[in-house]
Amino acid sequence: MKLRVSYGELGNQNTTVWYPTYRDMILKSSNGTWLQDGVKPNTAEPGNLVSNSLTWEKVRTWDIGFDYGFLSNRLTGSFDYYIRYTDGMVGPAPELPSTLGTAAPKTNNCNLRTNGWELSIGWRDRLKNGFGYSANLTLSDAKTIVTSYPSNATNTIGLNKYVEGREVGEIWGLETIGIAKSENEMQAHLLSLPNGGQDAIGSKWSAGDIMYRDLNGDGKISKSAGTLDDHGDLKVIGNSTPRYFFGIDLNADWKGFDIRLFFQGVMKRDFWGTKNFCGYLFGAYGTQSMWGARGLKEHEDYFRAEDIGLSGHTIPANLDAYYPRPIFSEGGKNQEIQTRYLQDASYIRLKNFQLGYTFPAKWMKSMGLTRCRVFVSGENLWTGTSLSSLFDPETISGGNGGNAYPLSSTWSFGLSLTL
Repeated sequence: MKLRVSYGELGNQNTTVWYPTYRDMILKSSNGTWLQDGVKPNTAEPGNLVSNSLTWEKVRTWDIGFDYGFLSNRLTGSFDYYIRYTDGMVGPAPELPSTLGTAAPKTNNCNLRTNGWELSIGWRDRLKNGFGYSANLTLSDAKTIVTSYPSNATNTIGLNKYVEGREVGEIWGLETIGIAKSENEMQAHLLSLPNGGQDAIGSKWSAGDIMYRDLNGDGKISKSAGTLDDHGDLKVIGNSTPRYFFGIDLNADWKGFDIRLFFQGVMKRDFWGTKNFCGYLFGAYGTQSMWGARGLKEHEDYFRAEDIGLSGHTIPANLDAYYPRPIFSEGGKNQEIQTRYLQDASYIRLKNFQLGYTFPAKWMKSMGLTRCRVFVSGENLWTGTSLSSLFDPETISGGNGGNAYPLSSTWSFGLSLTL
């Protein structure tokens, strides 16, 4: 048993900008919108403003933990609990008057506190018959709170917003009642909202559209100012921060045969992407025309009040659809951030599988070899998740609206020789 206590400070240099404290001049070739001697001229424009107080972020970390080994080190592991303070973080720039004419300069305007822990536990043993096996589990979690951030005129809530005293990654949205299965059901819902119905977020409400819940009881559906003090019917419906990362490593060997299975995953994560995410999830964002729609197989489960005849084929009605009726150029009224379509991005994945055989040493000795092993290995072979099949749980943080180049499932075969 070994106890550990540590403290450290670092300056954060996680930036892709070469000279973040200098205002640069952007040069563009043949970019002018006028002609000089029959050609477009080169142009130059000043870059974004840089605050003269911009400096390093300071990261301070306290850690306490212990390592252990019991039963002749068959049972081993460790545990750590840490608190990390990020002082003077370069957070989202506070809003400035639009008369500035350019983006607000980045400043060291934010402080964060992260509380987290990491656990590992492993068991390794070999039986009298030569069968060896091991199992290792790692589990970690962390939560970050904004401890200081300047209150600007809006104090806007929502995705990628920082609000003092709130947890990073909060997803604010509307609560969904369901899809209106008939015109009468939609009209009855609107009549229950006598102070404006759902007009604050859309118009032309009909069967197949979303019905939202009036959470603040003011007789209408609205997001009001979208701020912490005035958020209308918005509420915290999830958090985009991945929680409870885990890894499970299983190994066994017997008489030359060996096998390994490695699983990894996240036990809790909510996901709502950008407008491009709506395009992938719903087929098209509400401001697009039908020519910008994506007709993917998952979108076949859309609301239809009656049978549709198309080129001699009949598409049956679908009143219990997952998706609302398809609409175009009417805004994103059915695609508001909401509980119905919030994605559960937790997952478990078989990240690696290996099966091998090592030939007996006495066989190899006659061939002038020390060791010979044949093996088969697979990567990304299986995934368990309730996330929409349009996305991959490992890549939703990148790409276009959460849709990146998919991970490949790969099989490989090999022969390892040691002279």
